[in-house]
Amino acid sequence: MGEYRSLLISSLTRVLGEWTAPEFLSSVVAREGIHLDPPAIVVVTILAQDGPQRPSSLAARLVTGASNISKIIKRLGETGLAVRGADPQDARAHLVRLTPAGHQIASAFVRAGDGLVDELLAGWNEADRLAFVSLLQRFEAATVRLSAQLSADAASASTGEEPHQPQGEQP
Repeated sequence: MGEYRSLLISSLTRVLGEWTAPEFLSSVVAREGIHLDPPAIVVVTILAQDGPQRPSSLAARLVTGASNISKIIKRLGETGLAVRGADPQDARAHLVRLTPAGHQIASAFVRAGDGLVDELLAGWNEADRLAFVSLLQRFEAATVRLSAQLSADAASASTGEEPHQPQGEQP
């Protein structure tokens, strides 16, 4: 009866593994004529989606160190895709932002992703595509809620407070 859980986890693990593999990322964007290394692809994507970032924030999101993120930012700068500038909220800090060329590359990433999805869902009818998106969005929202709750529980545990109990559950 509960076998779907193992099948779901297995499928998600496989999809995430494929989609985050460096060769996969590079191959997908290469279809648009873009030849960047995978960490640079990720940084451009983050900057396009979330706007200018401090190098320390980028390093945390890529789970890497300051030295490595500096090298990635340098490569993006040398190719004219990103620049460092002052942080208007903190004169001691810098922000990395995309240049107009960087935004064009990010748009090409979107086109590459759209093409990939079209290819992966070839043969699916419109109702199945819409159902898949709807269910995946529900799963995503539940994941985000649980992640926030787990973070809050971890913070409570570190301060000695009682963890949050989901509605309807008693300790």
